[in-house]
Amino acid sequence: MTETVEPIVSKTTTDDGGTVLRLEFQFAFPPTVLWKHLTDEGKLKYWFPCEMEFEPKKDEEILFRYADQKPLRGTVLEAERPSVLAYTWERDTLRWELTRTGDNGAQLVLLLTPGSPRHAATMAAGWHLTIAGLDDFLNKRNLGQNPALWDVYVERYRQQFA
Repeated sequence: MTETVEPIVSKTTTDDGGTVLRLEFQFAFPPTVLWKHLTDEGKLKYWFPCEMEFEPKKDEEILFRYADQKPLRGTVLEAERPSVLAYTWERDTLRWELTRTGDNGAQLVLLLTPGSPRHAATMAAGWHLTIAGLDDFLNKRNLGQNPALWDVYVERYRQQFA
């Protein structure tokens, strides 16, 4: 049984002062498989933090649905199957980049531009756990991250980004 992936996480500042988080994961699955899990509502529901309704086409509207809440909105900025999916989620921007690796796996890079940079550590921790959940789902491991990891990762990223 393989271990859950551990990402390489970094924070940079853009020329205009914006914050960009970069989470890089290695997967034992090709980009085409990961693309399906980023764009298929039936697969997203197993690992993504909410339900998503959208077509992976530029300028399409996205609805992010949480139980008993008004849906949040976003727009597809870029969709190049199976290598790039970028969209807004309210004030945040997410860009997923998939690159085939030599072992028929894939490198997944999430570039996350938070609408509120002061939440960088909590966002990094949340996406770390979320994408680890995707890895668990793909590898048919039990789903559900240890809640204690949340505090560990938030503290790790607070220190790293300080």
